[in-house]
Amino acid sequence: MKKKVEDILAEEKITTQKIREEADASPKVLKSASHLYTYLQTPKDQWSVLEKKQLKTRIQYSIESITRRKTRQIWFTAASVFILALSGGVWYSQVDQHSEIAEFANSVQENKTDTITRLVLSEARAIEISEVESEIQYSTKGEEIAIGANQTVQQKLEPVEPSFNTLTVPYGRRSKITLSEGTTVWLNSGSKLVYPAVFAENKREVYLDGEAIFNVSKDPAKPFIVKSQQFDIEVIGTIFNLNAYSEDKISSTVLKEGSIKLSRKTKAFLPAENKMISPGEMVTFDATEEKFNSRRVDPSDYLSWHHGYYVFRSETLGNILTRVSRYYNIEIELQDEPLAQVTFSGRLDLKSSPEEVLNTIKKTTPFNFKEEEQRITIY
Repeated sequence: MKKKVEDILAEEKITTQKIREEADASPKVLKSASHLYTYLQTPKDQWSVLEKKQLKTRIQYSIESITRRKTRQIWFTAASVFILALSGGVWYSQVDQHSEIAEFANSVQENKTDTITRLVLSEARAIEISEVESEIQYSTKGEEIAIGANQTVQQKLEPVEPSFNTLTVPYGRRSKITLSEGTTVWLNSGSKLVYPAVFAENKREVYLDGEAIFNVSKDPAKPFIVKSQQFDIEVIGTIFNLNAYSEDKISSTVLKEGSIKLSRKTKAFLPAENKMISPGEMVTFDATEEKFNSRRVDPSDYLSWHHGYYVFRSETLGNILTRVSRYYNIEIELQDEPLAQVTFSGRLDLKSSPEEVLNTIKKTTPFNFKEEEQRITIY
């Protein structure tokens, strides 16, 4: 592949249009050549450090994904023969869990200490968004993006798919984004959403690391799939909350309207575990136990954060402090470990300060706290 990319770029009077029209090359080769050409044609003093890193990641991803695909094809062929031999011809139809968007999302480098919401476009251009509560809306063709009421940016979409965009929302900030096909997503603090500017003809697929509320635009012909580290969710049109931070061992989803199917990632050769859930049902997945657990809840309690408040019912103080820490981007240390298991029920107004929120919890949960700059100690 490297040799083919070099051959394309070595042609006389090469242009972006000529790269697109190259007939004797695969889509992946054309995508890598286009990224390299963009980089070579742009004066380096116009690139930020983040943009250079993002472009490098996209070029490496394009090249490495071909190698992985070839290796995977050989491996699955051999594995199929092996399993058939062991089972006497009985084969569990296991869907190939390979996902280009998941591989790309996991390859994106993040700065956990960042304090600015960033939108990285398919050509590796990074847009910084200063608002604490931001709003982003894509045009139906995905080429025009409105950010708030006063900013509009354009992106050039390559004819070669996939062209992924990445929205990263740091701790202390939130964002609402409307995708090109009409789906609205509210992203909570410390979340990352990866998605194509324009979806493929047969499916709509995004990747989430963090927490988000999805109001999915209905399209029976194109299922909407949300991928996360622990499980995937497939819907046609519905409203649900997904909490799936990669650093947490427990992920969960709560359904408000419609129906969704959860697919748990399994070890090689094992059939996938699927679970359908109905409105008012909450499903959690514990990565340690590797199983789903479900219970009935009031969905509005779990969707309330995008209205500016949390509702907790017998929730442990440890979990509450984690959510408060992320929302306000403030470090909270719990010195008294037994306090982590003490439960609290009530409503927390997130328009209040962190100190006011903690004082609300203190009314029914005995503890003390002290604040030092951006750090609160609970004791």
